[in-house]
Amino acid sequence: MTKEEINAILKRRIKNGDEFNHLIEKPKNQKVNLQKGDTFYSVSIMSVWAKTFYKQVAKLSQILKGETIKETCDKIQYFLFYDIQYQADGVTQNIRSPANSWFNRREGIDCKSYSIFASCVLLNLGIKHYIRQIKQPNFNPKLYTHVYVVVPNNQTSGKLDDGYCVIDGTVQSNKEPNYTSKEDVFMSLKLPHIGLNCPVPKKGLKGATRKTKRSTTTKKSSKATRGRFPF
Repeated sequence: MTKEEINAILKRRIKNGDEFNHLIEKPKNQKVNLQKGDTFYSVSIMSVWAKTFYKQVAKLSQILKGETIKETCDKIQYFLFYDIQYQADGVTQNIRSPANSWFNRREGIDCKSYSIFASCVLLNLGIKHYIRQIKQPNFNPKLYTHVYVVVPNNQTSGKLDDGYCVIDGTVQSNKEPNYTSKEDVFMSLKLPHIGLNCPVPKKGLKGATRKTKRSTTTKKSSKATRGRFPF
């Protein structure tokens, strides 16, 4: 199957999406020439890119947060499919930050960048997940040809034994495709740690914490986009 045939199958009518612009950072038009490599190298760079640029969608992540893991995954899936066009990469593999993907949403991105975007949202929400690459039985079966995100239901252990949700922005349904082989890369942020051995600073002293007015931007955005998702 050619690149043009894949694009013809997976192209969809996307929504305007401009109501989300203020929730996503603008890209800085930086381009980095990475080394040549196979799909395992691609996935390793995807992991680095997600952990480097996840804050670009920190505000958007709060809009896509659901009441449950499944609802969150459904909202991310819906957003990726209906707001960002698909476009297969050629020989050169594009590893996009979420800001770059959003900037190019009308031209399209491929499965790698959909997965990076989903991973960035999940990292902001503190949700453990995996980037999964697969071999497909009916498409170049000897090669790893597709990548997407899987999210374990058991967030305590992060293991997939208790079931998981799938986020695949290339297709409308978030059902997992058939595969003959898979490789997973676990994704979770390592939290910073600070060792303390001092009293709480007194009120008025330098360094004392002050109450700050909480921003209502995300709350207002949440109300404005509440009717955007069918669940």
